[in-house]
Amino acid sequence: MTNSLPPGKSMKWGRFILGGAVSILIIAMALLWFAFKQDPASIIRFYYSVIYAINIGDGGILSGVPCSAPCVFGIRAGETLFDQVMPTLEKNGIASSDCLTEPNVSWFLFSCGAGRLNVQVDTQTNIVNAVWFHPNDSISLGEIIEKYGEPNYVTIDQEGAPGTIHPRFYWNSIRMLVSLPEISAKTYDIQKTTEVEGIQFSDENLFRTSDKESDPYYKPWDGYGMYQPPIVTVPSIPMPSATLTP
Repeated sequence: MTNSLPPGKSMKWGRFILGGAVSILIIAMALLWFAFKQDPASIIRFYYSVIYAINIGDGGILSGVPCSAPCVFGIRAGETLFDQVMPTLEKNGIASSDCLTEPNVSWFLFSCGAGRLNVQVDTQTNIVNAVWFHPNDSISLGEIIEKYGEPNYVTIDQEGAPGTIHPRFYWNSIRMLVSLPEISAKTYDIQKTTEVEGIQFSDENLFRTSDKESDPYYKPWDGYGMYQPPIVTVPSIPMPSATLTP
């Protein structure tokens, strides 16, 4: 024997549930519209991140799957030709439907997974000159150093919002750049467990190994610890002095 609501109460309860669901939907749409009016770019980015979402794992940087660095999903900076990019990505599990293209005068960009994986081609040579990605898997700086050795150079950039710093590390042997998340601070405590934000490989023309050897902007790796951006000194300009004449 089962307990059931009378027909009248059952209909009222059904209308109550339906009314609640509609109210929640209206509130959600109102909040979404308000957010779009405040910052439409962020809503658009969120939309694309959902529609074109892909999971690239660690991008092969530690696992070597589907290929080992400096190869990324079959793409090699300085080697892969323009017309080989999409067939190579598809062969390694990245569907063309997950990628958008952006042409430019000097480069052509394949952006997959709403910016998760990016391949840039030099339009002068029709050869890939850079490939970079943001791994889905959590990767620490210590894990990368354990696998590839210590970086050759470090930069602490301040190109973002005022008061923020953004560390980057450079490996000459495979022309690799590893970036850490940007933070609002004057110093950056870099440890083995610090999580990596992005990884990039480029051809020699972009990486410019020889420039890093002579440019004081690139500092030698000094181990884990506190890092801060270089202090920019502005040369003093002597003030003109008036000369009294008799």
